[in-house]
Amino acid sequence: MTVRSAGKAATIVRRLATFYGVTLAFSWSWWGWMFVMGQMVEPGSAASHLPGLAGPMVGALVSTALFDGRAGLSELAQRCLRFPPRRWLAISFVLLPLLLLAAAILIGRAQGMDWPPANAFFEYPGVPSGTGWFASIILVLVLNGFGEEVGWRGYAFDQLVGNHSALTSTLWVSLLWLVWHLPLFFVHRNMGEMIGPALLGWGIGLLLGAFVLSWLYLTFQRSILVCALWHTAYNFAVATPAGGHLAPALISTVVMLAGLWAAGTMRAGTMSRPH
Repeated sequence: MTVRSAGKAATIVRRLATFYGVTLAFSWSWWGWMFVMGQMVEPGSAASHLPGLAGPMVGALVSTALFDGRAGLSELAQRCLRFPPRRWLAISFVLLPLLLLAAAILIGRAQGMDWPPANAFFEYPGVPSGTGWFASIILVLVLNGFGEEVGWRGYAFDQLVGNHSALTSTLWVSLLWLVWHLPLFFVHRNMGEMIGPALLGWGIGLLLGAFVLSWLYLTFQRSILVCALWHTAYNFAVATPAGGHLAPALISTVVMLAGLWAAGTMRAGTMSRPH
């Protein structure tokens, strides 16, 4: 390793350490406060974990401001709003989780299940009851979609992939992402119910989902917007009761297969950072 490359690697470590420290401090403070107060995100509860999901975005903004100043913040904001030239292809990928949700509902209907009520599509865990459908979408998009993707893909992955392969960068981001989730198992009923054998499946799903998001990020010219929209669509498709038990199973299976394909593409060396 040359002196120049060693210096670049050290800078990336400092940037990521700052980002991750702020991210954990912000998110874990909120979720820790919920745990101390005995709050649990579950149907009928007023508790919300959503503000804590914005921790990665806060970490990215703080680290960018410290290391890159106003110019860096401007460039980060541009990627948050960037819709790539292959617009219809990007829209197709963003809508895919919702199309799979529709397929799951139709399959359930063919098996004799009732149509889900309209409000079932917007009963998102952590969103206060009575919130309108439009406000629910905006709230989840800002706190969950952008809240996570500005940090994990837009900052952490973007920093790593400049000095490492896409495969290695995704593996590192997945590890940081997984550890960040840990307090949620104690304040979110659905996640707490996975403690046990199901936890391994969740971890594998998170890893393969990270490969899908890395692939989207690189394919669509470092667009944080595309990743945030896809992440939001995916969470609405699997976290709301609209699709029953079939939708999460179907959608997660498709995403895991897509993640395996994306990982294979990265391992083959056919994906690198776009310029």
